[in-house]
Amino acid sequence: MRLSVDDLARATGTTTRNVRALQTQGLLPPPVLVGRTGTYDEDHLQRLQAVLRLQARGFSRAAIRELLAAWEEGRTLDDVLGLPPRRRRRQPPSSPVEQLAESLPTWRGPRTGLLPGTLTEFAAAN
Repeated sequence: MRLSVDDLARATGTTTRNVRALQTQGLLPPPVLVGRTGTYDEDHLQRLQAVLRLQARGFSRAAIRELLAAWEEGRTLDDVLGLPPRRRRRQPPSSPVEQLAESLPTWRGPRTGLLPGTLTEFAAAN
């Protein structure tokens, strides 16, 4: 897919002037030149849509630039926020088998991780 700047602006509901301003500010990469004509592709379209969504949610252009830079570098939201990784909540069991498994008591075997082999070992482990 190859789009002109007018086509890109129309596809995202913005103006050509805004597309060029976002390019100038480093939020949108420059077009690919085919001869003397700049063309935009699917990556440009998706990135412009993301920028416009973030602007609509109240993010400043500086904040969007920082988020995009972090994304390009493969950093996480934890990195961007400067917070320690958050532990994910455990999802509730989704299938009847998982629900049954969750309801059963757990066995605590010896420290080797194996289940107790004799009744004496079982009693000692519990």
